[in-house]
Amino acid sequence: MIHLTLIIVDFLTGLLVAGAWALASAGGAIAALLGGGVLGLSIFRKWRRRD
Repeated sequence: MIHLTLIIVDFLTGLLVAGAWALASAGGAIAALLGGGVLGLSIFRKWRRRD
């Protein structure tokens, strides 16, 4: 019975860690897209002002 409990706890901990990692990587990807968009817009505005 103790072994089964440990297996279940390990499984749930693994799911928790995997979920946290997925959220972190998705958050990083969203931040990179937003950052790239803001940077691109800034460069585009400077380029338009120059002409």
